[in-house]
Amino acid sequence: MYSNVFNGASSCAFNVNAKRIKAIEEFQTMLSNDLVESGWQNWFEKNSWILGSEFVRVLDERTIDPKNITDFLMEAYDGFLDIIEIKRPEGGMEFWSKTLDHGNHIPSTDLIKAITQASSYIYEVEREANSVKFLESVDGVKTVKPRCILIFGRCNNCSAEQIEAFRILNSGYHNLSIMTYDHVLARAKRIVGHGSC
Repeated sequence: MYSNVFNGASSCAFNVNAKRIKAIEEFQTMLSNDLVESGWQNWFEKNSWILGSEFVRVLDERTIDPKNITDFLMEAYDGFLDIIEIKRPEGGMEFWSKTLDHGNHIPSTDLIKAITQASSYIYEVEREANSVKFLESVDGVKTVKPRCILIFGRCNNCSAEQIEAFRILNSGYHNLSIMTYDHVLARAKRIVGHGSC
């Protein structure tokens, strides 16, 4: 009896993993095609598993208020609301400024704008936390100290110094995590245990 249950679960896991490997291959193809942001939004919505195990589901609602519309509002594993904001990986947007400041790599203007937008979304979600209308729109998912993951740019050609600067940059935020599309891809490969996708 237990072997039938195990075989069924094993078969299901194999099918899920096969779909995820196919999604990773699609992700890699999309990276080479310089898609606009809406193409990425559709892909992430269909493949929310890639965002990590800290999220239970993508909520149907994206609107915080009439002026602020996120890419995704998510229910985290702890039952609270978090935000995902994505920017297209290419399109001329650079991760790092072309010049150093006192020998340090500094974020590009585009990245600073994206960080500011993500921080504003966090602030606006906190402002709406006690609104009955907002709570209903997010399916009753409560807001307590929301976090945001910002997916921005590429790091496939980053130097060792830039990778270190990225770590330092990310450590400066307590409710915002920045990931590049290359980090998302590496995470996906680890999730499926398929390092050579």
